[in-house]
Amino acid sequence: MVEIIELNKPNKNAIGIHCVADIKGVEEEKLKDPIFLMDNLRVSLEKNAFTILDEKVLKFPGINSGVTGFFVLTESHAAFHSYPEYNYLGVDIFSCGPANPFDVIKSFSKLINARNFFTESIERGLDIK
Repeated sequence: MVEIIELNKPNKNAIGIHCVADIKGVEEEKLKDPIFLMDNLRVSLEKNAFTILDEKVLKFPGINSGVTGFFVLTESHAAFHSYPEYNYLGVDIFSCGPANPFDVIKSFSKLINARNFFTESIERGLDIK
């Protein structure tokens, strides 16, 4: 079962919400697999009303190395960095539209069978409205 801890809730007056997440307890082999990680984040983004414009993934050299992936979205971006040796994945998603990054984190964590995740949000663009 995934433990969900949300530190901040989004402010509806912000231009956008930038959600960062620490996803923990993911199997080491999954965190080394760029296809697995990209496919599951893509599914989570599309399921939660994000529009993907482009994507890029990099598997670092070495058998035990991690993966970095990035999605350019109509709503902004989503990125992750995996650390297999710690069973850890850092994720950030910025949305300047109605799509909710918290929902993506929840969905993605479930799909990759994470033990738990912790999120925090940053309200972006409050001073320009």
